[in-house]
Amino acid sequence: MRVTLFFFILLGIIMTSCKDKYNVKLDSLIPNLLLEYKALSVGVGIINKGEIEFVKVYGEHQKGIKAPQNTLFNIASITKPVVATTVLKLVEQGNWDLDEPLYKFYVDPDVKEDSLARMITTRHCLSHTTGFKNWRWDEKNGKLQFNFKPGEKFQYSGEGMEYLRRAVESKFGIGLEKIVDSLVFKPLKMKDATMGWINDSDTTRFAKWYNSKGILHQMPHKTEKINAADDMILTVKDLALFGQAIMNQTILKKSIYDEMVKPHSAINKKRNQGLGWVVYNELPNDEMVLNHDGGDPGVVTTLILLPKSENGIIVFVNSDNGAGITNTITKEIMTHGIDIIEGLHWDNKIPQEIAIEDELLSKYTGTYLTNREFSITFDKSGNTLVTESDVFPKLKLYPKSNNEFFALPYEIYFKFIEEENNMKFQLLTSENIVELEGLKQ
Repeated sequence: MRVTLFFFILLGIIMTSCKDKYNVKLDSLIPNLLLEYKALSVGVGIINKGEIEFVKVYGEHQKGIKAPQNTLFNIASITKPVVATTVLKLVEQGNWDLDEPLYKFYVDPDVKEDSLARMITTRHCLSHTTGFKNWRWDEKNGKLQFNFKPGEKFQYSGEGMEYLRRAVESKFGIGLEKIVDSLVFKPLKMKDATMGWINDSDTTRFAKWYNSKGILHQMPHKTEKINAADDMILTVKDLALFGQAIMNQTILKKSIYDEMVKPHSAINKKRNQGLGWVVYNELPNDEMVLNHDGGDPGVVTTLILLPKSENGIIVFVNSDNGAGITNTITKEIMTHGIDIIEGLHWDNKIPQEIAIEDELLSKYTGTYLTNREFSITFDKSGNTLVTESDVFPKLKLYPKSNNEFFALPYEIYFKFIEEENNMKFQLLTSENIVELEGLKQ
């Protein structure tokens, strides 16, 4: 009896010390990040060795109102792996088939005359190989159409998820939100999770959307319309419960889980697409990463799971500047954090940061008029530059040479070129394609 009691006392001390460790680190880090990035609130969840060890919301979810610990966040595209898990539960139960053509249940009017519509399967939708662009309005005519034969290659598509939703709803005769609720939300006790808008009484704890200057986006509240690719609303604790269940395989049996995490399409030379998840397999110790991020106006979210060690992190930010915050927290909290960032967001190696003279940093500082008719101001900050704009997220730029800088977490580069006594910059992609140019004013 005494041994058992001692064990539980010791376990309680260990658990408390872990929480204290996260509290001390994040309590000192996050307030500074909120100030630096002009963001209002950040929600963080940490899973360690299969246990949810830390859940906390910082800041103000709405300007002037302290964020409650059960703040409701729009998780944007992290909706996709939750919906994917729901559909895979149907497969596990024998009520759905990954490879049955969806035309038996639904055909979109825009492609009903196209023979390729008879080929689309659930596997295509969940592995982003339908042949559709992200949204039909990305097409010049605004209509859904095939860019290639289903299954041929990866192309990220919210339309594919919506196509699957309509097929599922057609077969079962009920809304997808009810199926998600019965197969995922309720079994995992995700008590605040919902698809569609929330009750009027709960809008007071919803994290509203803020731009890169900390100004509220003037957007209407969401409607009751359901989207399988976006706009799921829940708390940090809710998503932590979901991540925990994925890693310990209590939500899906092993055979279905293994099918979910195996590569189904190649995103690039490093990353693959599973069923609903980005999969990266090149961490030390053969650790695998399951990931999905989310981004909407005033929304940046990330979910990173390491199934082998059963560790994970969730970060929600209700700001256009959220990427700088999610990146910093991931680096500080996750083992191999910088390797995770490189694996998930970089095609190449992250460059070595060098020190350059303040005189050069000052030379690059200023307001630039770009070919997209907005300005970016570069402010000297230590050995870095910082972008500032109403419509461009705030990013730290780290020098890799005297006139070339890189950003984190995404692989973009800024190159400064002096021409005829004036300075210009170029924003380049990982393929050295110039995406944006600006002339110093």
